[in-house]
Amino acid sequence: MKVQRFFSHSMQEVLRMVREELGPDAVILSNNKVPGGIEVVATTEYEEPRETEVFSSALRESSERPSASAVARMQAEKSLHLQDELDKAKQRIQSAQHLGKSSQQLSGQPAEVSPLDEEIYVQDSVVNQAPPTVDAKALNEVHAELKLLKGLIAQQTLQAAVPAEASTSGMTTVQKSISERLEALSFKRSLREKLVSAVVKASDFDLAWQKIREGLAGRIQVERSEVIDLGGVVALVGPTGSGKTTTIGKLAARYVMKYGAEGIALVTTDRFRIAAQEQLKVYGRILNVPVHIVDETRSLDSVLDSLSSKRLVLVDTAGLIPSDAAWAEQLKELKMSAHRVQSYLVAPAVDQFQVMYSNFKHYDMVGLQGVIVSKIDEAVSLGETISFLIESKLCAAYLTDGQRVPEDIGLLDSVELIDRAENLLDKPERWVSMSSDSGNESPDFSGSKYTYSA
Repeated sequence: MKVQRFFSHSMQEVLRMVREELGPDAVILSNNKVPGGIEVVATTEYEEPRETEVFSSALRESSERPSASAVARMQAEKSLHLQDELDKAKQRIQSAQHLGKSSQQLSGQPAEVSPLDEEIYVQDSVVNQAPPTVDAKALNEVHAELKLLKGLIAQQTLQAAVPAEASTSGMTTVQKSISERLEALSFKRSLREKLVSAVVKASDFDLAWQKIREGLAGRIQVERSEVIDLGGVVALVGPTGSGKTTTIGKLAARYVMKYGAEGIALVTTDRFRIAAQEQLKVYGRILNVPVHIVDETRSLDSVLDSLSSKRLVLVDTAGLIPSDAAWAEQLKELKMSAHRVQSYLVAPAVDQFQVMYSNFKHYDMVGLQGVIVSKIDEAVSLGETISFLIESKLCAAYLTDGQRVPEDIGLLDSVELIDRAENLLDKPERWVSMSSDSGNESPDFSGSKYTYSA
């Protein structure tokens, strides 16, 4: 059996050398990382013994992938077994040939040459003749074994390449599948790597994914009690358009439905946008709840002093950018208040991880009590939102998933959030296109989201 060693700096290069030297039917017996590169032992003649099926099955059932050196040793043992099988096959051929020559001498008829014999059995000497038809049965049996042998060689080539690829990537098949799903869900890369490393011994995808889900749910901190039940002064902070004012209205409505309108008041520090004040006043009129405005004539503390008898005071803040001088002034007023102000960051699920984390860092100076995830219904993926909750370690109080007051708000449940993330991946968005000749007909806005193209 012709066995050769090949060495190069990379697996791709050494495989190219094997193909050029031994041809496309070459079989890799072992591969090892050595100082300076990769060493591969290969041959052109190989048989995978019956015991290989047991070995392959054991590999699949094992929860731990063997090391490259262990695979190399097993491949070498199979190589020795192969040599024994080939020797036995050659002995059978030589015996059949001997009978054929004897029969030829008796009959005086020339024997036919088998191309298959010439192709496979030219090793120690060239086989130029095959047994005559008198030994056709024995020869056919040997040829059938040879065809099976070549099929097993092709299969062995694929199996031998798997450990080499695994040693390069450093991930098992299950780990790779888990990583791809996490990436499709838009999870942060560093978090994906941590989660994948936790299932290094897993051999079943479903069991591994369940472990990943449990790990994610355990990493998300959630509020067990409602903010409106705890009472006190609660301020919502966050960038413009994050949904602070609408969320204030939802929380106020939940409180009124549960406790009545007597023990609650609304406050806004947004003296920069009249529309924001008017929206909060509308909620106040509907709920029969007083609304107070912090401006140049009345500070936050003076307003809160006047509301000391209220069980719950909800404070809506202006969504200013950090470069605005009024932004720092507003946060300072919250942080330095004589009253205990519990500040919650409102983080839209439609934002990217970097945007959410940047807002967290900007507003963390006031001592954030937790986070409210808004606009869940508008998100196309939730992996970045979950990554942010884990990375920031903020306690998640509520999630909002629509504009209805007060229906579209509830306590955030980590398991349900992961379920929603998977549902978004498994159920693609519905899109509707409108052609330019659609006339003046009004589109039907019932159902999911729409996009229009001329």
